[in-house]
Amino acid sequence: MMKKVLLIMLFLYSLAEAQELEGTRGIGLSGALRGTVGLNESIYYNPSAFAFSQRYSIEAQSFFLPSQKGEPSRWVYSGSVVDSHNEFFAAGLGYYRKTKEGREGKEAENGYHLALSKILAPYWAMGVTGKYIHINRAISDKQLFNMDIGNFLVLTPAIQVGLTGHNILGSHEDIPGKIQRKIGLGARIQTWKFLYTSIDALKVLQGDTTQNVSLHSALEVVHENGVVFQSGFSMSDQSSQNLYGFGMGWSQYKFGAFYAFQNSMDSLRRNTHALSLRVFF
Repeated sequence: MMKKVLLIMLFLYSLAEAQELEGTRGIGLSGALRGTVGLNESIYYNPSAFAFSQRYSIEAQSFFLPSQKGEPSRWVYSGSVVDSHNEFFAAGLGYYRKTKEGREGKEAENGYHLALSKILAPYWAMGVTGKYIHINRAISDKQLFNMDIGNFLVLTPAIQVGLTGHNILGSHEDIPGKIQRKIGLGARIQTWKFLYTSIDALKVLQGDTTQNVSLHSALEVVHENGVVFQSGFSMSDQSSQNLYGFGMGWSQYKFGAFYAFQNSMDSLRRNTHALSLRVFF
């Protein structure tokens, strides 16, 4: 079955011009996902968080970024697959391609994410994501490897906690997206029958203790009929990282469709529209 999923993955092509690949759910929840059981989005937020989902999932996403200060509008397309039915290891694979016009000409970035996750106890899972990025520039190429690690705890049926380390092999400030070493802590609490509250804290391991810190909070409503509503805020000591977002979606049987919107709180009003289609079984 995993071979079939990987073959389908070859048809999911990614073209991007965005700071980081977030996923539709991540946009709607403003990044408050490190302590939440997830599917494809966990490849990028917490590689241990999809082990408990026990599903196959194939997702294709499209993002629209309107023009800002004379820059052209951009579309983003991404794809990923997850197999968390395997009793030995749950696995996820994501691919993206980013392009932009640089000073020396067109620049393309290809990224591959391979995530593995293992349930070690009924309440505990660990995971790791290996990342390979190849940047093709007009005058030179650049390649780099990096890694994310994650722990996920199900403390009670209503409380989940996640701890992550991003880009643990080091920061790369000279590439698009500013890959930085970070540590994150997140929690999700079921506050009502179909209402969930998420809170995340993320720290870039650079500068003083109180610098480069962001807090992410979100609400997610999941109805039994498959309808989902999301809303989130992200606050940081860097004003450009202050964001708000919302999302909505519907899933039934083996198919889901989701929409999310995100906007910055500064004067630039950098907004994003995202749409994803997911098949799971």
